Amino acid sequence: MRKFFVLSFSSVMIFISSAVQADEVSVDVDAAILSMHQEINYLVNENNILKNQIELLQEAQKVSSQQIEELFKILEVGATNKIIEEVIVTQKENEDKASTLYADGRKQLIFGAHDAAIALFNDYLARYSDYKNAADAQYWLGRAFYAKESYDEAKAVFVQFQQENPLHPKYANSMYELAQTLVELAEIEAAKMMLSEMLDKFPTHSLHIKAESKLKELQALTSES
Repeated sequence: MRKFFVLSFSSVMIFISSAVQADEVSVDVDAAILSMHQEINYLVNENNILKNQIELLQEAQKVSSQQIEELFKILEVGATNKIIEEVIVTQKENEDKASTLYADGRKQLIFGAHDAAIALFNDYLARYSDYKNAADAQYWLGRAFYAKESYDEAKAVFVQFQQENPLHPKYANSMYELAQTLVELAEIEAAKMMLSEMLDKFPTHSLHIKAESKLKELQALTSES
């Protein structure tokens, strides 16, 4: 009987010990699961933080790219404005040089320095052919050649002037000057035709009386011969 009791008690103790161990195992598993959940939540939070930081960095990069692009545009505009300013300054300088050159040519012609005037007008036409006084420089070049008695050169210049500037205010003047030049070259019939055309086209011109008188003179000269 005593032996049976000892065995029974031992069995009970073993059962209790097993139950306690099972409870401890259950507690350890729950603790492990809780720890894993906590770790997962931590990792999720860290991931969200990293994701937000990446988005912020991407947005900052986008803003930086826009700022860089705007900066380049500003620099381009600044460079363009500088180029425009340089062009304007250069053009103004050229206009001043052209005006001075043209004025010097006129002065030399007035003073009777025909060679100097011819050189200045030729220089003007070579360097500033698209400037405002180019046609006038060509006309005065013809006048300078005529004054120098270089009639072939004067004729060529006046003919070219008329071909290129049919609406120029000095067109009628050039017709009269060309007629005078043709007379010096003994091209009387051509001179008469030029004067007749001038009188028909410009009946109220200031040179009308001179042209008419010259035409009558040439007509009388040819009728006598």
